[in-house]
Amino acid sequence: MKSKERLTMGIIHVFLILLAVVTLTPFVHIVLIAFGENVIGTGVTTPQSFTLRHFRLLLTETHFLRWMLNSFIIAITTVAVAVVLVSISVYALSRLRFYGRDHLFRGILLIQVFPLTLAMVSIFRIFAAMGLLNRLAGLIVVNAVLASTGLILIAKGYFDTIPLDIDEAARIDGASRLTILWKINLPLAKPMMTIVAIQSFVIAYNEYVISSSVMTQGLDRMPLAVGLQSMITGQYGTNWSLYCAGAIIGSVPMLIVFYSLQKYFIGGLTEGSVKS
Repeated sequence: MKSKERLTMGIIHVFLILLAVVTLTPFVHIVLIAFGENVIGTGVTTPQSFTLRHFRLLLTETHFLRWMLNSFIIAITTVAVAVVLVSISVYALSRLRFYGRDHLFRGILLIQVFPLTLAMVSIFRIFAAMGLLNRLAGLIVVNAVLASTGLILIAKGYFDTIPLDIDEAARIDGASRLTILWKINLPLAKPMMTIVAIQSFVIAYNEYVISSSVMTQGLDRMPLAVGLQSMITGQYGTNWSLYCAGAIIGSVPMLIVFYSLQKYFIGGLTEGSVKS
C-alpha cells in the first residue's frame, strides 16, 4: 500500500510540475520581452542584454499612469454599485415572496448562457443614444450591471442558508425590512459580500471587450486594457516591449488583491454553492 501511495503521489507531483511549467512559461516569456534589449518581435527566447528603458519610457512617454487611474476609478465605483445592487436583489429573491420570483431568477440565469458578443451592437447603440461613448461613466454602469448579474447567482445561495427565523424575530421586534437587511442579513453575509466586492473589482479592472468598442477616442480616457492594446496597434506602432512592461505593472494590483484575499475567493465561492 505504501508503494502504491508513493507512486500515486509521484504521478500527482509530476503532473503538478508540468502544469506549473505550462502556466508559468507565458509569464516568463513576457518578462523576457519587457526587460530585453532591442526586442522587435514576440519570437525572442533569451535576450542578449537586459534593460529598464522600456519601463521608463512607459511611465514618461505614454498615458499608462492615466490608464491605470481610469481603471481604478471604474473598478472601485463598480464595486460600490455592484455591492448595493447585489444586496438588494439577493434579499428580494431570497427573502420576499412575490409573483414571478422564480421566473425572474431563471431569467437572470439564462442571461449568463449567451456570450457577451451578442449584445455588443445593442450596447454600442445604447451608449451612443445616451451620450456615453468615450466616457468612464458608461463603463461603470455596464460593468456594474454585468458583474451584478453573475454575482447574484452566487450570493443568493449564501443568503438562502441564513435562517428565516432571524428575520421573523426581528420583524416581531418592529424592525423594518431595510433594517433587517442592513443590520442583520448583510453582517451575517459579510464573507459573501466580500467576494462580491472582490469579483466585481476584478471584472471591471480587467474588462476589455466592451471598453474596446465604446472607448474609441482620446487615449487619456481609455482604461488600462484598451490603452495597452494601443502599444501594439495604433499611435505607438508595434512595440511588444512596452506592451509587456505595461502588462507586468498592470498585473501587480490584481496579484496583490488575489494573494492577499485568496481565502475569500475560495471560501466565498464554496459557501455560496452550498445551497441554490
